[in-house]
Amino acid sequence: MKKFPKAHLWLIIPFLIAFSGFYFSYWSKFTEAHFVQHLHGLSATAWFVLIIIQPFLYQKSKMNLHRILGIIGLFIAGGVVFSALQVIPNNLKLENISENLRYSFIFADFVFVFGFSYSVIMAIINKKDIDIHARYLISTVFWVMLPALSRLIYFPLLISYGFPTPVTFLQCVYIAGVIILLVLCILILLDYLKEKKFYRPYLIVTLTTLVVLLSWNYFGHSGWWRAFCHALLK
Repeated sequence: MKKFPKAHLWLIIPFLIAFSGFYFSYWSKFTEAHFVQHLHGLSATAWFVLIIIQPFLYQKSKMNLHRILGIIGLFIAGGVVFSALQVIPNNLKLENISENLRYSFIFADFVFVFGFSYSVIMAIINKKDIDIHARYLISTVFWVMLPALSRLIYFPLLISYGFPTPVTFLQCVYIAGVIILLVLCILILLDYLKEKKFYRPYLIVTLTTLVVLLSWNYFGHSGWWRAFCHALLK
């Protein structure tokens, strides 16, 4: 039996989380979005779909198509990163969240964009090692989980209760972070139980997510970070 036999099925879950999490901020306003937002939303969606298809093709031994889509995936990943850097300034205009949260989100988005880029690059470098290659590609979905899951928890509350909500956006961020870290720890534990190894892709995204959560308030209140954001993004 080939490795990762059900990866394509499990990867549907983060796809649904990302789609649902950004439904109210993008998909429900699809016709009002500008070009860069469409580039980001559609390229990110295409990446998630690709991440689901690729392990399925591997299981079916359709490696020629797998390689072709892998090349196409490089351009899709480039579109995700480029468009993400273009939409990050929109965090300064976010509504229904505090000013501090806007700067925290800018910090997190920068970290996650570079983390996503790193995972894609490392997946390419390790394309001949299926264990590492696959885990780096799987780890790419976790780089967007914090903003996606935070929104998925928060926006239904906002619609149901109006602003302010009984659970604040910041609390939703920490709830989402705990869930993501728990899932990552389970993946790390399963790897260790099966292979007695700790794989770097999961460790990197786990530690980075933890650092982001621990630094969240600092960057939200930091004067130098606010000055840097205004100098860079405005």
